[in-house]
Amino acid sequence: MPRSKTYLTPAEYAVLGLLRERPAYGYELQKQLSGGKGLARVCPVEPAMVYAILKSLSGLELIDGEWDNSSYPPRAVYAATAEGESTFLRWLRQPVARMREVRNDFMVKLYFAMQEDSRTALELVAGQVEACQDYEAGLEDALREAEDGSFDAIALQSKATAARLTAEWLRGCQRSLRERARKDGS
Repeated sequence: MPRSKTYLTPAEYAVLGLLRERPAYGYELQKQLSGGKGLARVCPVEPAMVYAILKSLSGLELIDGEWDNSSYPPRAVYAATAEGESTFLRWLRQPVARMREVRNDFMVKLYFAMQEDSRTALELVAGQVEACQDYEAGLEDALREAEDGSFDAIALQSKATAARLTAEWLRGCQRSLRERARKDGS
């Protein structure tokens, strides 16, 4: 019976997403998650952690490994299971709830959404813009109740500004994604 876990980390979703795209060895995953380009730019993973993540995902039955004996030493090749696929797709289509999750979680999602197709990426970004606006509106409500100049007011203003700037950046992403889709003819 698989162990239960309430959530996966962005790095675990990154490995699951890569294995969803195609089966791979641990070493291949290490190369994709290091070097500071592509997915490694927003979700770098230390080599030893890749194997810990593979063990975790395997224990959750989200991936499965088979031994490849065609080379020496034999290596395990991993692939996403049907449960792993559905878990990943549910996660991929949900905007993140907290602004601090945009820098990591959302960016990992955006990487894979852009691999899917322009529509998936645009839907994800649109959902995240809406989440930012909802978050900002809630902060503005709380700000009206805070005493002017108080620490609470300053903290709420900081969070509201971060939400507003994040939404502005996301709208820029939308423009870029639309332009890319137009050039690609999608």
